Amino acid sequence: MTAGSPAQVTGLTALPPRTVEFRGARGGQAALTWGQQGIWRSTQWLDDGDPYFNLAWTLPVTGVADLDAVLRAVGRLVERHETLRTAFVRNGEDGENTGENTGENTGDSTGDSTVQRVSREGRLTVGVYEAAAKPMSAAKALAAELAGTGFDYAAELPIRCAVVCQRGRPRALALALSHLALDGWSLNMVAAEWPRLVAGEDLPGPGRQPLDQAASERSDPPPGGQALRHWRTGLASAPRSMFDFPARRPEEPRFVRHGMDSPAAAVAAEALAARHGVTTSSVLTVASAALLAAVTGHATAALQLIVSNRHHPGMEAMAGPAAQDGLCVIDLGDGTFADALRHGHRRTMATYRNGHYDPALVLAAWEAEAWHRGADIDLDAFFNDVRQAGRWQGLPPVDAGDAAALAALRGRTRTFFVGAYSKVKARIFFATGPAPSTCEFYVLVDTAFLPGDVAGRMLTGLEELLVRAVAEEVPLDQVAKIADLDPVLRPAGWTAIGNDWVDVPATEALLRRVCGTDLAAVVVEDAGDDTRDGAAARLTGYLVARPGLDTPEAVHTAVMRAAAGRTDVLAPHHYVLCAAPPAGPAGWPACPRLIEGDGRAPSSAMTLLGR
Repeated sequence: MTAGSPAQVTGLTALPPRTVEFRGARGGQAALTWGQQGIWRSTQWLDDGDPYFNLAWTLPVTGVADLDAVLRAVGRLVERHETLRTAFVRNGEDGENTGENTGENTGDSTGDSTVQRVSREGRLTVGVYEAAAKPMSAAKALAAELAGTGFDYAAELPIRCAVVCQRGRPRALALALSHLALDGWSLNMVAAEWPRLVAGEDLPGPGRQPLDQAASERSDPPPGGQALRHWRTGLASAPRSMFDFPARRPEEPRFVRHGMDSPAAAVAAEALAARHGVTTSSVLTVASAALLAAVTGHATAALQLIVSNRHHPGMEAMAGPAAQDGLCVIDLGDGTFADALRHGHRRTMATYRNGHYDPALVLAAWEAEAWHRGADIDLDAFFNDVRQAGRWQGLPPVDAGDAAALAALRGRTRTFFVGAYSKVKARIFFATGPAPSTCEFYVLVDTAFLPGDVAGRMLTGLEELLVRAVAEEVPLDQVAKIADLDPVLRPAGWTAIGNDWVDVPATEALLRRVCGTDLAAVVVEDAGDDTRDGAAARLTGYLVARPGLDTPEAVHTAVMRAAAGRTDVLAPHHYVLCAAPPAGPAGWPACPRLIEGDGRAPSSAMTLLGR
C-alpha cells in the first residue's frame, strides 16, 4: 500500500517515504456487516476509481513527538482497528482466507458474495513531507489530494496517510480513508485516540470489531425484528416516489450541491425545539420534509434518515461503518408547521430507534410492497444529521424572540456552491455539517427532476421557514410561498391516487403495449372498500383476454415487468378480463367479464420477475 503520488500541494517538499509494519491480534474473513453492506452497494453503483466515498481527514501532532513516534502511532492505530486492515473481495475468488475464519456463512445477506477480509499483518507506506509554513493547512490540502482517487477495495487497504513536518518536527497527519472503513463516529474515536497513541500510552483494545459485529448480526434470533415492522409500516404509507412527475432535461453534471452557514437558522431551530419539546434534529428533518413536499406536490413526505446505530450495545466503541438508512414518513397535509413538528418528531425518533436491520429482509419487504402497490418504490430522498450528538454548541447568545436581533443575525448567513457530480444515488439529499456555532446545511438535487438552483433556494427557504415559525404560526400550505419555491406542474392526465401521483394516459398506454393491442383501457373508479391507505380512487384495467394474458396474475406480472424503473405509471389496482371489447371506449365497465382480481396474490408471479 502506497501513500499515492508525490504531493502537488504548494509549499510541500517530498522527503523519502517510510514503511510501517503492523501485526494485529488476528486476521480473518466474514460476511459484510449490515453497515458495510449499505456502503458497499453504493460503491458498486459508482464508476471504478470514483472517490465519492473517500474521506479526507487531518490529525494534529502536538508536543515534542519525533517522526519515529508518529510512525509507531500510525502502526498501532492500524493494529488496533481491524477495519483499517480490511479488504473487500469476492468470497473464494483467490482461494485465500487470511487468518481465522469467524463464521460458516461468509456471504452477506443481500446475496452478494463479497466478504470482508482482515489482514493480520502487513506494511503501510507513509509519505513524509516538509511544509514551508502552515503545516495543518498543508496537511488538509494533502489529505484532499490523497483522497482524490478511489480505493481498490480488493487489493488496497482502506487507508492512505502522510506526515507533514515543519523544520523536521512532525506537525500533522494527513489521511485518506475509505467510508467502508470508517464513518463519522469512528473518525471521532480515532481523533480521541490519536494524541494518546502518539504519546505512547497503552490503550485497551476495542470492545468490538466488524468481524464480531458480523457474527452478532447472524445470531439466532437475529436482531432487528421491530425495525423490520417499522419498515413495513412506513413502506405502506409512503408515496412510491417523491418524484412522481415528468422528468426534465438534466443539467451537466447532473447532480448539484449547495451549502449554507446560518447562525439564525440554528438559533430559530433551538427555539422551536424548546417550545415544542422536540429535538433540533427533528426540527431540521421536518423542515426538510416540508420543503420537499411543497415543491413536489405531496401531502406526505418520505425521507431516508442516516441512522448511526451507535446506541446499540457494543456498537458505540466499534470503528467501522454502522449506519443504515431508516425510513421516516411524515404527514404534511392540513395544519401548521408546529403541528407537523410534533407529529414528525415522533416519526423521527421511531426511525432512529429502528435503524438496525437485516438489509435482505427489508429488501424483501420493499419488493413485496412494490408488487402490491403496482410500481417500483423510489425513496431516494435522504437526510443526514452529522452533528456530534445531534446538537450545536457555542451558538450566538441571541434571543430568538427578539425580531431585530434575529434579523441582524441573518445578515451573517452565507450560501455557497459546493460542487456538481455526474452520478449520485439520490434524487435529493439534505445534510447538516459539523460546525458547532452555526447551522451548516447542504442540499443536493438531481437536476433530472429539479433545477439546480432549487438546492440554493431550499437553503434560504429553510432559514426563512424556521425564523418565520418562531414568530408566527406557519400554515403548511404556505411553505412553498414562504420558501420562494415553485411547485412542480404536472400535465393534464396526472391524478392523485392515495399518496401517489399517476399519469393515467401513460398507464393506459403501458397496458395496451403489454396487451399488444388497443383493446384495453384504464379507468379511474371509486375504490370502495378495496384499499389499504384510504385512497378515494383506484385504477381498474380492462382488457380482452388472450393466451398468456388470461388471468389477473399474468397481466399484473407483465405490467410490472414493463413498468420497471418508471415513476409516472402505476399498475391497475384491479384487472377485469373480458371476452370481447365494447362498442366504444366508455363501454368497458359493462362488458361481460371472464375473470377479475387484483393479480397480486401468487408468490410465483413475483418469481417470474426475479423478485
